[in-house]
Amino acid sequence: MFRVFLADDEPWVLITLKNLIDWGNEGFIICGEATDGVKAWERIRTLEPDLILSDIQMPGLTGIELLQKIREENLNAQVVFISGYSDFKYAQAAIRYGCSNYLLKPIDEEELLKALHAVRQRAAGRQTPDSAEEEAPTSSYVSEARLAEEMLRFMQENYNSVTQQQVADQYHLSPSSVSQIIKRQTGKTYSEHLLDLRIRRAQELLRTTQDSIESIAGQVGYNDYFYFVKVFKKATGLSPSRFRRNL
Repeated sequence: MFRVFLADDEPWVLITLKNLIDWGNEGFIICGEATDGVKAWERIRTLEPDLILSDIQMPGLTGIELLQKIREENLNAQVVFISGYSDFKYAQAAIRYGCSNYLLKPIDEEELLKALHAVRQRAAGRQTPDSAEEEAPTSSYVSEARLAEEMLRFMQENYNSVTQQQVADQYHLSPSSVSQIIKRQTGKTYSEHLLDLRIRRAQELLRTTQDSIESIAGQVGYNDYFYFVKVFKKATGLSPSRFRRNL
């Protein structure tokens, strides 16, 4: 039996992990848990588990600091991180420090089982450390790319009224995480991408309709006509009226 230690500052995550799968049937047994990094480290040193499932951001010691201590003490334990999307950059750093993999919240049963199977294979020597570490960022990047695609579609469908907070609420993220994910996937912040959506739509309406500029401003999300003119000119180099005349 592989002995597993769980560490997360959210008790509901620990409960979810314990009840998500039949650990014994998979060849694992949970030997301990903790809700902060300091307690986790104290108990890990005593229990010496084979596998540690740890949140990246915890009070006391972060997951990365915990991993560093494990490596410094040469403990023979694999580490799989549990990460929110907002922790993506930390997860990438953790992989460089030698974690085996990481799971994205909310934790999916299939992904957890895949991670456990990889841990078992690695322990048996059928998978090299390098190949195990390469899998995690690839699968996580795909997951984040899918999330970004959904968020961008949501913005496209609601560009004239959507706010960053609404996108955050829709996908259970913080507003800053929304901007970070969109930035990593598009090279633009949330605000920059939303501006592009609105200006492109305004250009389309200027080309294809005879609607007044004030009406178009309202249709693309600007209730202040003069502010719309200002941002349109800054984005395109032309005022809306000049843009229409040039057509």
